[in-house]
Amino acid sequence: MLDKLTIVTLSWRQIKQFGAGAIVVALILTGCASAPEREQTGTGIEAGDSASYNDREWPENVSHHLREAERSAAVGDQLSALEHLLEAARESGDAQMTQQVVAMAWRMGEWQALIEAAEMWQAVEPEAADARRLRALGLLNSGRGDDAADAMAAWLSAADPAVRPQVWRELVQILAAADEDTALEVMDQLVQDAPAETDAAQLLRARSQLKWQLDRPEEALELALQAAEQSPVRTHLVWSAQLATALDDYETALELYRRARYEDSADVTLGLSEAEVLRQLDRMEDALAVLSALEDTPDVLYSRAQYQHLAGQEAAARDSWRQLADWVPVEDADHHSFLVAWLAEGIGLKSEAADWYARVRGGPNVDRALLRRAVLLADDGRMDQARQLLILARDTEQPDLREQAWLIEAELLREAGQSDVAVELLGQALREAPRSTALLYTRAISAIEIDDLELAEQDFRQIIRMDGDNAMALNALGYTLTDRTGRHREAYRLIRRALDLQPEEPAILDSMGWVYFRLGRPETALGYLERALAGEDNPEIAAHLGEVLWHLDRSEEAQELLQAAWKRHPDDRHLADTMERLDLLP
Repeated sequence: MLDKLTIVTLSWRQIKQFGAGAIVVALILTGCASAPEREQTGTGIEAGDSASYNDREWPENVSHHLREAERSAAVGDQLSALEHLLEAARESGDAQMTQQVVAMAWRMGEWQALIEAAEMWQAVEPEAADARRLRALGLLNSGRGDDAADAMAAWLSAADPAVRPQVWRELVQILAAADEDTALEVMDQLVQDAPAETDAAQLLRARSQLKWQLDRPEEALELALQAAEQSPVRTHLVWSAQLATALDDYETALELYRRARYEDSADVTLGLSEAEVLRQLDRMEDALAVLSALEDTPDVLYSRAQYQHLAGQEAAARDSWRQLADWVPVEDADHHSFLVAWLAEGIGLKSEAADWYARVRGGPNVDRALLRRAVLLADDGRMDQARQLLILARDTEQPDLREQAWLIEAELLREAGQSDVAVELLGQALREAPRSTALLYTRAISAIEIDDLELAEQDFRQIIRMDGDNAMALNALGYTLTDRTGRHREAYRLIRRALDLQPEEPAILDSMGWVYFRLGRPETALGYLERALAGEDNPEIAAHLGEVLWHLDRSEEAQELLQAAWKRHPDDRHLADTMERLDLLP
């Protein structure tokens, strides 16, 4: 079967408002977890990097190196550009220039240049924390772990004891950007050389944070629990609870949150966390009891309304929503309007949601509000208004947002039975972004719906040319060929490649079963289709499996399976077509 379109459009009906994450590497350059690859083309000195330098009077030796840096960058010789810019910084001692060398060296992974530039930066601005962090990062990535450990230990020793927990967090963030062995070795050295008055539980927590950053969650939780036992203060208990939650150990997380709340049961943040753990444990009434005991705040009302809706308490959910909608004063009207709208949509108040989305006039959620409002208007039958909003959403410099607006409009058109219009629309989008996998895939799906198999094959093959391991496109093309043409052996080869890449994906298992059936091998098809249906309750898979069972003279099983699927999916056309063909429609 064709992969679900939402795989491509990132669940366009569920644009998430909150992101989950662990500790963020908060460096000046918002670094990566590992060194970037050396760039072979393009300019190391980006637009505007040296514009301010050219406006100033420099000694001839500095000007010479700046000119050479520009020339080298213009022909793609980044290493020479970096060397000249570094020399200009040495000669000038200019803080802005040294910072630019740091940025350029980071992008290129030239750690020695990064270290030298960061040291020059520190010499000019001794209190520059970013220079200190980046020097340490350069030392780590250049294999000078001992020097990095010494620098970090000095940083810890100089810090006021009251802020050392924050310093430990920064050190963990830096270590997490190095390779794992170096990070762990340096952490061991830091623990060994820690100031004598350092709390042992703080050291355990720092180790735990690093293990989490290094993707060793079980070890991180074990260390966190040890810290919480040694010093059962809020900080250690909450960190342990967060890790336990991330590992789906909700019973442990619940115990830890309750211990943390023991001294302050009115703490809203902890109460919300405990309620969420209870919800994960399917203890909705207990979760609602926790929320009801908390002081009303926008966050509490938002969570309470969500939980009441999940518990089937629709009247209560709407009352909580109304309290949130009427809340005054609000610090950020745009953020408040978005939350009210999102909640309204979640609990079924679609008209109210559209009205509140319209109130979002600025802030980080303004684009998402525009897209959500368009979807709601289309659901209400106001397709023209929805499309006008999506045209407005495309008037942006953000490529991702433009693409999402194209995709949403195309999907709305497909749902409205206008796949031909969707194909035309996506043609316009692809002239703007011809290498967009999402746009190509969506146009291919739309083309199949209007029987333009030539265009569909063209788009699927374009995706495969760009990415030979794109299992989604391989499967979609293979399924289309076996379902809509007689090219079954070619289809088999494509689906086999897709299945090798994603051996447990139900859509691909279904395609493999279907191609075997079309090749006249229903016995072989059966196992794949059974695995596919076990992995996903999908009516198209059920239709395929029912048809194979019917052809294997297992008509009673086929009838039972298809009629059960029909009860769950009474509007599915694949099931309807199959059951009509087999004369099984009720």
